[in-house]
This record gives sequence, structure tokens and C-alpha cells, in this order.
Amino acid sequence: MELMQRQEQKQILSQSQRQSLEILQMPVLELQEYLQDKALENPLLELELPQELHLPDPAEHAAEETGGEADRWEATGSESAAVWDLPAGEMAGDWNRGGDGEWDRMATLADPADRGESLAQALHEQLLRMPGLTDGLRRLADYLADCLNENGFLEFALEDLAAEQGVSVFEMEQALYLLQSLQPTGVAARTLPECLVLQLAQTKDFNEHTVRLVREGLELLARNNMTAIARLLECTPAQAQAAAKAVRALNPRPAQGYGTGPLAYQIPEAVFRRENGQLVIELERRLAPRLQLNEQNCALLQQSGTPEAKTYLKERRAEAQQLLRAVNERESTLVRLLRQLAQDQQDFFLRGGPLKPMTLTQMAQSLGLSLSTVSRAVQGKTLQFEGKSLPLKRFFSAGVPVEGGQVSSESIKRQLLRFVQAEDPAKPLSDEALRAALEAVNLPVARRTVAKYREELGIPSSSARRRMD
Repeated sequence: MELMQRQEQKQILSQSQRQSLEILQMPVLELQEYLQDKALENPLLELELPQELHLPDPAEHAAEETGGEADRWEATGSESAAVWDLPAGEMAGDWNRGGDGEWDRMATLADPADRGESLAQALHEQLLRMPGLTDGLRRLADYLADCLNENGFLEFALEDLAAEQGVSVFEMEQALYLLQSLQPTGVAARTLPECLVLQLAQTKDFNEHTVRLVREGLELLARNNMTAIARLLECTPAQAQAAAKAVRALNPRPAQGYGTGPLAYQIPEAVFRRENGQLVIELERRLAPRLQLNEQNCALLQQSGTPEAKTYLKERRAEAQQLLRAVNERESTLVRLLRQLAQDQQDFFLRGGPLKPMTLTQMAQSLGLSLSTVSRAVQGKTLQFEGKSLPLKRFFSAGVPVEGGQVSSESIKRQLLRFVQAEDPAKPLSDEALRAALEAVNLPVARRTVAKYREELGIPSSSARRRMD
């Protein structure tokens, strides 16, 4: 046996760095609770809470911003959500056209507050209960759990995440496979087919027909084209029906059921407003907790003069200063991000134009920050503009190629809303008709994409929207 010595450089997060990332991820109300606990533990910390707030009813707030409860079968991948359509009419009672018939141009950005235990929290708890894991593997799995989107998918390239953490792609893959072994089944998939195959592998329906249908035939399944499915799978009609039934029983959104407790009102991180043709940004400091050192307690402990008191004072003071730095870094990062957002989306904020396509990776490159830092800074946070609370995460979407450039998915959703608002209630537009209408205004997207965006907006199918006056 030959012994070899190898030197590797790995990024290990210190306790202070972990705390900074944890605080960065917290919305204002969660940060307030966290700082209250820390102030009770450390007599050198003094916390000033904002005046009591008279917040609107959370359910009313969410209804105002979303125009109704979102369809529970939200598309998560590039394929059609129509595979899992709700029965016709199930949402018809909640659907409305916005009163005076004019759609708010920010309707697609509105989003209800996050609710209950998050998927990431559930995954962290499972990892803690798993015996035999190395600290390094658990750390990477915890990191990936925080990178999942609201549907439970991993949108970032493993190569980028591995480079950010200073580990090999192989190590990051092992952490991903570990995460994919947890509940709910299908979590941490990178694509919709991968998510569905992970679920199939845990059922008696895991066979060549169902796997091939997931990998190659979701669009056919969305159209319920059983003849084409049987031809694709090279099987009998009965076998095609059985495969279709098995796939439709799967969950395209692994995060469904997490974060569904009582709605919590979200305090915006900042207020954006137009003033003399300029965009002004104000941090919402009136509602944020204020933390500082309690100098009086510091002096009292210093005067005691005992070695124990001095050691205690030194430790508590270091903890307090570390926490203060983390809070200040959170504010500094958010200020930089909001300023860059305002600069990149000037046309949206100042002239009511469409959103420019922008991804979290592009924002990270613009700010010179890591992808995970930007992802945490955006998560669960909102800004207020023209009386609306807009989630920061909704400003980030990949561009959809069109003639002459790209447009954001949110711009397509806005146009989709306009078409639905203008349709004849007795003859609502099908997804294919909406696709053709979008193509006519230089927004060529697939029919499955129309179905996906329609469901993300909480718009029922054409049969559920039909009204006979």
C-alpha cells in the first residue's frame, strides 16, 4: 500500500459566516423574533422594537395581491401543467376579472406570504436525524436544501454550487443524491422528468413504459393523446392508459403541502416610489428592530473586577459585536441588491414597461457576490411599490427568446392576463388560442408554456372560465 499526501483547498464556513447567512435569509418579522431571543440571552445587547403595528388581515392581504387562491397543480418544469389539471369548475367560484376590467400591471408579481414550516426546515430536520453522515456531507446537503426553489427543485448548476463551496462536483453530487433520498419523494430534482422518475422509483409502477412516458411523452399526456402515447411506448392501448394513470398520480410539485400554515403579513424591506421622474428607495427602518450594545451593562460588568466577570464580559461582548456585524451586513447587502434591481428595471418602475429578463446568477455577477448569498437575500422578502407588496424573487426569471431579443416570463404572464380579461366569457380562449394570440404580438411560446403560466397565475382552464349570462 502506497501512502500519498494530497493538499486541497476547501471553503469551510465559520460560525460568524453561518450566522451572517442565516440572518441575511430572514424577513423582517423573523429577524425581529431572532434578535429578541438573542437579546434575552446576552445582557450586553439592547433591542429596540418598532411601535405596535396595525396590520391588515393576512387572508385579505393575500387575496388582494393574488386575485384568488393559486391552482394547487402549479407547473414546475418545462412541460405542461395540463397533465395534472383540476376538474373543470373547481376554481370557477374564486375566479374574477378585477372589478372594473383593468388588470393591474403588477398583478403577476404579487404573491401571498410564505406560510408554516418550510421545505428547507423539514429537510434540515431529516438530515439531523440521519446517523453516520459526515459533517462535510451534511453541510453540503443543508446548503443544497437552502438553494431549492419554492416548488422543491434545484435550479442552479452543480458546477457553480461546487465552485462556490470549494468542493468537487462529485462531492456536490453525493450531497444532492442524499437530499433526493429524503421526503417528500422527488425533492431536489433538477427537471420535472427527474422529479417524476424519482417518485416512480418508489412505486410498483416503475417500468419501461412509465419512465419513457415521463422522459419523452409529457406533452402527449397533456393533450391526452392515447393513440400517440401507445405508439411512443410501443404498447397496447390498455398499457398506455395504465402508464398515463400512473404518471398522473405523481406530484409535479414536491414542496406542495409545506409552508401552508396561517398566512403571515410580510413587512416590505424597502419602499420604491417615483419622485420627479426619479426612482427613490427607502429602507423600511421604521418597522425594523434596532440592535445596539448596552453600554451601561458593559460598564457594570467591567467594574466588578473578578476574573469570571471579565471572561464573561469578553465572551458576551464578542457575541454581541458579531451579531451587530451580521445585521449590518444584511442591510448592506440588501441595499446593494435593491439599488441594482432599481437600475436594471428602471423601465418597469418609472415607465410601466415590461420587466427585463434577469437571473439570480446575473445579479450575483453584477454585485460581485456568490449565488447563494443573492439567493438568500431575495428569499422571503418583498418591496413596496405603488401600494403593492412585490416579492423580490418574482423579479428574477430567465429570458424567453423572441424576435429582436428576449422578454421575461413575467412580461408574457402580463400579456396573458390581458388576453384573458378581454375574452368573451361565453367563449373563453383555449390554451392553443392564447398561444396563437401571444405569437401574434411577437411572444412565441409553446402551448405547454401557456398552460404553465396560466396555472401559475391561478387562472382556471377555459371550461372552468366559461360563463353563460
